[in-house]
Amino acid sequence: MYGNIYQKYIQTTRKYDAYWYEKIANNGYPKVTDKKELGYANEKDFKQSEWAFFPFYPKLISGMKTVFGMNYNSAAFFLSLLFSFLSLVGMLWFSLIFLKNESKALFTTLLFFCFPFSFYFSMFYTEALFFTFLLFSFIAIYYKKHIYLAALIIPLILLRPNGLVLLLPLFLYFLEQNELLTKWKFNWRALFTKKKLFLTSAFITGPIAFAVYCWYQYRMTGYPFAFSIAQAGWYREFMFPILAFFRKGDLATQFNSIYTIIVIVYAFSIRKKLPLSLNTLIWISLILPLCSGSVTSMTRFISIIFPLFLILGSQIEKSRFKIPILMLILGLHFLSFTTWILNMVISN
Repeated sequence: MYGNIYQKYIQTTRKYDAYWYEKIANNGYPKVTDKKELGYANEKDFKQSEWAFFPFYPKLISGMKTVFGMNYNSAAFFLSLLFSFLSLVGMLWFSLIFLKNESKALFTTLLFFCFPFSFYFSMFYTEALFFTFLLFSFIAIYYKKHIYLAALIIPLILLRPNGLVLLLPLFLYFLEQNELLTKWKFNWRALFTKKKLFLTSAFITGPIAFAVYCWYQYRMTGYPFAFSIAQAGWYREFMFPILAFFRKGDLATQFNSIYTIIVIVYAFSIRKKLPLSLNTLIWISLILPLCSGSVTSMTRFISIIFPLFLILGSQIEKSRFKIPILMLILGLHFLSFTTWILNMVISN
């Protein structure tokens, strides 16, 4: 009985990109001699490759298989449990730091994990890991634990292509916490002191890790940014972000476009309630994927933009209808999860 339940759970969580991660975990990245092998798309003709995916997650699974003798499913299942729990802890912790109110922090954390499409944290995807390392990087900056920050940044960079870009909001948060940045006012003189410059060296581990990975890509493919070229296999191409909306007439594109626009409008409406660092994180997380010319997976990308929920949670928590609202949101979450179970494209 329990074996059947476990197998059904694995079938539910192991979909779409999970197969690419499994392929990398089992076989590594392939040597490439022709640029077309990285990926391309020409109307209905397309080629996809492992190089579109960053290495930390599949290599971590590969390491667990080697050290503990686990298979892919067991290792991925363990990581999903571990990092889902760490995500929960991190969200509650940072909510307490930001909101400075236990009731609001708890409600905001519940709202975050009840929200539609938060089921990605339990899938064999990178959401839970990326969110954990991102959030704990903010927490490390707050507590001035710069050695921990230097260590946390490395997996953050090697989990997703946007990890390197998110060093910007992290650095802005560092400036804010060290009273070097207040709103739009920079105290650059104070930054260029020996002590402050030494503390900023914690951020150098990220670019170094990224440079090493680029060197590895060059050795294997002849292209240091092979991951970017490979995105073409998913019909992604650079363009002005607004042009990504409603490019196709299918239901998934329409839904993802409307959903993203609603989030953008809300993000703009709350901009004055957040510091520059968290506003920067929101807009990078929204605009960067839209620059690829597609709204595919925007529900997944939005699911980890935690600053949105810090404000939304504190706003709803004030209402006397907060519990019914939370239950309604949870119901919508189950509805969104149904689209995943039924293999509907909007949940990919």
